[in-house]
Amino acid sequence: MLWMKILMKEKIDSRFEELKKLQKCYAREWFTSAPACFIFYRNKEEEWVRKYDQKPHGDIDVAIAIEHLCLAATERGLGTCWVCNYDPILLEENFPTPDNLEAVALIPIGYPASKEAPAKKRKSTSRS
Repeated sequence: MLWMKILMKEKIDSRFEELKKLQKCYAREWFTSAPACFIFYRNKEEEWVRKYDQKPHGDIDVAIAIEHLCLAATERGLGTCWVCNYDPILLEENFPTPDNLEAVALIPIGYPASKEAPAKKRKSTSRS
């Protein structure tokens, strides 16, 4: 099982303040412009565990859910991004959770500032 929290830039309630706290956990300019963000958690007590080697699959289940969200958002013209390089200690301080929940990823979502995809920087494949 997974659990998620949705934060939005709605000044009419406390979620706007929560979103500002979340943005401190990953202080990148582009991240702070997102109008909404999902925090995805895995439930360590309810995740499926492979019986042969006791490997927990909570992260995998969360990854599947996130990818479905990202694909559905893209289909509707929204931009998303996986953010895993956040400060987990600061996240837990600002968004305390029970011990059984562990944050896996932050997914900001919103309409892209530009519809143009940035040029990809790839290494040369030539062996010269």
